[in-house]
Amino acid sequence: MKKTPLEKALFYLSRRKFTECLYELESSVDLYRDSFSYYLVGGVACLYLNDFGNANLYFQKARQHRQTDVALLLGQAVLYLRHGDTDRAIQYYLDVLDIDRNNKIAKKGIAFIREKGTYEEIFRLIDSNGLKKFYPPLGLNPSAVLGLFFTVLLAIAVFVGINFCLPNLSHSIKFRRSGNGLEAADFSLSSDQLKNTVVADYKDGQFAYILSESEVERLYKNVYKHATEPYKGDDSLHRTNLARSEANVILNSNASDVFKFKVQEIVDAIEADKEHAPNFSTIIDNFACEDVISDMLRYDGCYVIWTGMLASPTIVNGVYKCNFLVWDDNIERLFGSFDLYFQKPPATPISGDRIVQILAKIKVDTINGKNSVSLIEKANTVMLRNQKKVQSLNQD
Repeated sequence: MKKTPLEKALFYLSRRKFTECLYELESSVDLYRDSFSYYLVGGVACLYLNDFGNANLYFQKARQHRQTDVALLLGQAVLYLRHGDTDRAIQYYLDVLDIDRNNKIAKKGIAFIREKGTYEEIFRLIDSNGLKKFYPPLGLNPSAVLGLFFTVLLAIAVFVGINFCLPNLSHSIKFRRSGNGLEAADFSLSSDQLKNTVVADYKDGQFAYILSESEVERLYKNVYKHATEPYKGDDSLHRTNLARSEANVILNSNASDVFKFKVQEIVDAIEADKEHAPNFSTIIDNFACEDVISDMLRYDGCYVIWTGMLASPTIVNGVYKCNFLVWDDNIERLFGSFDLYFQKPPATPISGDRIVQILAKIKVDTINGKNSVSLIEKANTVMLRNQKKVQSLNQD
């Protein structure tokens, strides 16, 4: 009997042929719009390909259909761990243990976070490709015997059945096409969804931002517009930095889960868009240091280009770290000091009294209810005093 596309994808997944697995899935997206197994398999395949943005998109889709699957929870937990969100990672591991109290991966994940859950240790784990030990297991590679993961998922697929959708339903995200993967049809909201814009009952302090229904709708439209609309007619440029900051307001507000889910999909698609990764020439909306300090959650995950000096360089477990003193462009006013983590040590020493310009991603951590900001360096330039020309260093 001829195999279905999902069965073929499961076959390739069990044999670690992840690209072939995704090809089978993506060529038949219209057949499996409401299939939990379809999205779970896609997420696991992307995870093993280190395509974390698309893995998250697949897992979010799977979670719409089922929230108590061990493989799904493990996959989402490791994504939160990778982003340094250890509190949510632990919660997902605890959810796994509620289902399977002897799950070794969940126990190892919790132990790692409690014993070594610092940003430096997580960065070292990522750099050494050590995260894979926390991935959902695939079982034995079945050259002769099918792996356990394949068998379980195939049983699920047979039990649940192939789910067809009516042709007039809106398209799901095209996870792997060029561009940022966003289409208007993906994010349209029904009239029923628009009736439930905000959470009616909440406790004081539960949300960082309290929005009205009209504010949620306006922000949502802005997020999509800024993420997708070409900037000044240039299709290679989008105001994704501004979209991300506006998305953070919704995600940390009293907006309904429907809006938060849609916004998170846009954020995930932006993260997955490697073709348009930010650089010095594509950051349209740069954020002032004072604004970030005064409203940290709004700028989590956004990119900034700041000028300053680096001090106290250290290497801890292979991670190069400096204290970044942020000044104005004339080096006359000090705005703040931040921990700056480098993806790799600079090719040329840049600490001391040298003036540098840093392109970095903002990372906000919350410990005991208090927010703090650190920076992850993406590129840097050394600036010559009183000159506008810069010497590019350490850019990929």
